[in-house]
Amino acid sequence: MKQVLQVTVPVQIPDSMKLIPDDMHGFEGESLIGRTWTSKDLRKWCGNKSWGWILDNIIYNPKYSREIGYMEQHHQLIHRGVKGSPWRFKARVMAEFLDRHWEELPW
Repeated sequence: MKQVLQVTVPVQIPDSMKLIPDDMHGFEGESLIGRTWTSKDLRKWCGNKSWGWILDNIIYNPKYSREIGYMEQHHQLIHRGVKGSPWRFKARVMAEFLDRHWEELPW
């Protein structure tokens, strides 16, 4: 006869880590590897913040100029510098940037 024991085991989560729901932002199971984002995709990832908000608080924010410049030099962020030209972002790199700076941004 099988015996089954159900127990509750406490697990301590380090302060450097956070638990998040599987369906965070509705992007569950969506791989970012090899994917390119447009400005519309980045807005969606940022909770539908306006494009102006993204430009002011992320792209043109002096605090992040070195990281953004590095992304541009390595073609992970592409913009021709001409008004109306499209923006392209390497999705995984930009998602990692947002994760690193999440708590600093004025959501």
